[in-house]
Amino acid sequence: MIFRGAFESLSLAIYGDLATEQPTLPLAYRPNPLPAVEHTPLTGSLDPANAKDPTSVARQLLDLIPESPSLAIVVRLMYCVKPSDADWEHPDFPYLYVDLGQDIADFSLEKAVKLTTEQISDELTSDQLSRFADKISSVIGPPVCFLLLEG
Repeated sequence: MIFRGAFESLSLAIYGDLATEQPTLPLAYRPNPLPAVEHTPLTGSLDPANAKDPTSVARQLLDLIPESPSLAIVVRLMYCVKPSDADWEHPDFPYLYVDLGQDIADFSLEKAVKLTTEQISDELTSDQLSRFADKISSVIGPPVCFLLLEG
């Protein structure tokens, strides 16, 4: 990934397995000065921050991979949805989508939250989303109106 900007701080989350062996550290720490680096600007074709389409480099890189997922799915899995360990082994991964139209017995808010933590297909229609919202609304209860009377 490439990050460019005037950041005061930047936090990243890195997932993986813990290393069990601790590296041996020197007894005393002596800081070494960093060498001066002369910054050279990126060429226009490689600089996503100044490109007309900042996603073009990422799309071109994905095009190099046979049967690669779309950029939207890659971004969703990197930043929005953390797939379960079982999902990674599924033969259809990363094309695993939740079925919001399924008929769930004892539908509850907890089940609705669970469903929305999984990847939703881009092919989902507004009608299907409306029916899912209606299910949530029916669990919450009838709409309540407040009337404020002055006087």
